[in-house]
Amino acid sequence: MELLVDEEIDQQTCTWSSEEAQRVNRIEVAARALNQLPPLYASSQEGVTLQYERAQQDHRQEITAAVSEALEAVKQLPWKGSTPFDIR
Repeated sequence: MELLVDEEIDQQTCTWSSEEAQRVNRIEVAARALNQLPPLYASSQEGVTLQYERAQQDHRQEITAAVSEALEAVKQLPWKGSTPFDIR
């Protein structure tokens, strides 16, 4: 689901000016969108491929709507900065 959300963010922001695109925290957009979508976990590369295809077929409209809503919400929030996770 993460890959499709990232691709959808690209699709919906490709016509934005560079200034507008830089003002939006893509990680925040992705997190908000993903919280509205069903999780699709996988434990192998084959599983990732199957889940990716499943999400494209079964959840495309939901992904588009979730990303659109997340972009609008994040654009309205003032940037306060954040500390990204340090995943090791």
